[in-house]
Amino acid sequence: MQQQLRQLGYPAKLFLYAVMFVATVIGMKYVADTRLPGGGRPPYLFLVWNTFLAWIPAGLAIGLDLISLMRARLLKGILFLAVGLVWFFFYPNAAYLVTDLLHPFARYPISSTGRFWSEMLFWDHLYTVLFVALLGLALGSVSLASVHRLVRNAFGRITGWIFALAVLAFSSFGIYLGRFFRFNSWDLVRHPGRLLKDIAVYFTNMDNLSHAIHFCKWMFMITCFCYVLLYLFGSMRGNPVLIKKENEHGETSAFPARKPGSI
Repeated sequence: MQQQLRQLGYPAKLFLYAVMFVATVIGMKYVADTRLPGGGRPPYLFLVWNTFLAWIPAGLAIGLDLISLMRARLLKGILFLAVGLVWFFFYPNAAYLVTDLLHPFARYPISSTGRFWSEMLFWDHLYTVLFVALLGLALGSVSLASVHRLVRNAFGRITGWIFALAVLAFSSFGIYLGRFFRFNSWDLVRHPGRLLKDIAVYFTNMDNLSHAIHFCKWMFMITCFCYVLLYLFGSMRGNPVLIKKENEHGETSAFPARKPGSI
């Protein structure tokens, strides 16, 4: 069991999650402390809920690691599919935090001179939301790296990369639906018919289609860059995410060789 956990990246992976948890606490403190010039209620308290949603795929990724250690193949397959689908539907919530960067510009009162960017309070607002957005990118990248590893070990390196890129592409579209349609992950279960109908009607307009493609392009580029950077770092010696082992030729590899029957 300990050897299997080490191959999955533990306990180093837990240390990485602990660091992100500390960052979350710090970020939420600034969210709660940030005020508009006129005072009043903190304007970004919705980020607390959005950040909680961003943590769900990270927690599910740990669950998938534990499921991969099960011996009962049928039960493991059923649980893996069920939890994996939930992870997939909640995964866009992590990078969705990037789109919340619009709120400082929408909520911060623009001065009559127009030089709002010279006010330090504005930068406090912007950097607070940016910090949370970076946290979302980190949570999404680490979560995907964990699940990518399981898929790669089960089906091979090429399939693993097809899976990772497909998740990033569908996630970009999911973020678009969340930002512009205001749909949530659970709407896929609660209102699947209405969701599909609204999407079909919306994309009959070519301008809407072009709008979606441009938005998704940028989200895919941003999330893909962050993920590939993490992955390449994970291929370096001493990385905390992907544990290296000797391959069959005795060479050091960032990709552990698959064992028969392992996932």
